Amino acid sequence: MASKKEIKDQSARSIEQLEDDIRTLSDTLEQFISSSADDSAEQLDQLRNEAGSRLAEVKERFQQHGNNIRDRLKSGQETLQEHGRDAFQCADSYVQDNPWRGIGIAAAAGLAIGILIGRR
Repeated sequence: MASKKEIKDQSARSIEQLEDDIRTLSDTLEQFISSSADDSAEQLDQLRNEAGSRLAEVKERFQQHGNNIRDRLKSGQETLQEHGRDAFQCADSYVQDNPWRGIGIAAAAGLAIGILIGRR
């Protein structure tokens, strides 16, 4: 699994790339919109094709970025589930080995929660 720093660096690079793509696409669209009616059909077709190809590139990058985020979330979810299972098994074995301590801890937690709720 990637470290937090690596994940932050990857995210920063992805955000910079997406911002650059949006800027480039925006510039191309502005150029297309600002082109005058005097421009030839050939120039307009060229601008339209350029804008379309840049839009397709940006859409592809957004899709890849979304897939990367989805994969990271799934990996994080699996890791969290593993840690949760480990913590549960540890607590379960502790309570089975020390049942009276487990009852005491549960009673103390219940008392503390009852006091906190009673104050409201």
